[in-house]
Parts: sequence; structure tokens; C-alpha cells
Amino acid sequence: MINDLNRVTLTGHVGNDAKQANPNVPVTFSIATTSRWKNDADSTQTRTDWHSIVVFGNLRKYALKFKKGDRVYVEAQARNNNYEKKIGEETVKFREVEYLASQIERVAAKNEDDE
Repeated sequence: MINDLNRVTLTGHVGNDAKQANPNVPVTFSIATTSRWKNDADSTQTRTDWHSIVVFGNLRKYALKFKKGDRVYVEAQARNNNYEKKIGEETVKFREVEYLASQIERVAAKNEDDE
């Protein structure tokens, strides 16, 4: 029997310096991943997706070194957060995905990246 698996691998650029409100909470940062392809007219298309990364435990100290523009590698578990927010007279349902990092690595600092 195959066990369930929730594992995500991302490589992208850090959107803002990693941050931590105080030493007892996780470190958070976002990364951008960009896909490129050619359409039927042979024109290059791009799409950038943003991913929220959350780092717990011993990895927090290392994650705080990540700066905007660094290229990073992340192995994580996806976690869905559902909530409702009242906007005017209407209640709107939101769904966010966070990635709980189990492994992180800086591949290149911003000034070292060739892209």
C-alpha cells in the first residue's frame, strides 16, 4: 500500500527579506517561481506565481539570512488555510496555501545569480 504524501519542491527568488516577529515564532518569506513557454504564435509567454514559505525549528536561524532576490531551494509540505472575512455587507471566503519548509538552501545570492 502506498502512503499519502504531501511534498512540494520549489526553486525561485525571494520576494522580500525573511522576517520573524520575535524569536518564538516561525520565519516567513515568499518566493516567486516563473514559468515560460511559447504560444501557438511562437511568442514567449510568462507566468509568475508567489508562494508563502513558513520555517519552524532549527532552520529559522538559517532562513533569516535570506534576502530579497536570493535564489532558494525549498522542500515543504503544503498547508491550506481557509477563512472568512466580512467586506462591507458580504462575507467572502478565502483560501490560502502556505508551505511548511522541511529543507531550505540558498542556491545563489542576488548578486551571484546569472538570470
